[in-house]
Amino acid sequence: MTKYLNLVACFLILFFCACIPTFKPHQVIIQDDFVEIKFGRKMSRELLDSIRNAVSAKGIDLSYQDIIYDGNKLTRLEIQVIAGNKVGHGTTNFVFKGKPFGFRVDNRPTAQVFLKVGELE
Repeated sequence: MTKYLNLVACFLILFFCACIPTFKPHQVIIQDDFVEIKFGRKMSRELLDSIRNAVSAKGIDLSYQDIIYDGNKLTRLEIQVIAGNKVGHGTTNFVFKGKPFGFRVDNRPTAQVFLKVGELE
């Protein structure tokens, strides 16, 4: 009987560990004709500012309209992106729905969409 109780206890521990939410990391891709930024909850204000400076060097104006932290984790982020004559705006509360939040500026000849802001696929 104790053998089964130990087995059930191990199963429950594994089940609860699997249910603990993990935060998606941020991702930054900056190339000559392609910029893609995916924001994550564990981004400091300094990191957000350094990303804004890096994309500014590519002619992209990134501004943070609203930033809210809960401790050291982002809980709300509102951005505005201006690239060329295109303007995009997006907001997230970091409720993960399978798609990361961020923006993409694609100036490659094969690009179908030049500017995308919000959930990225």
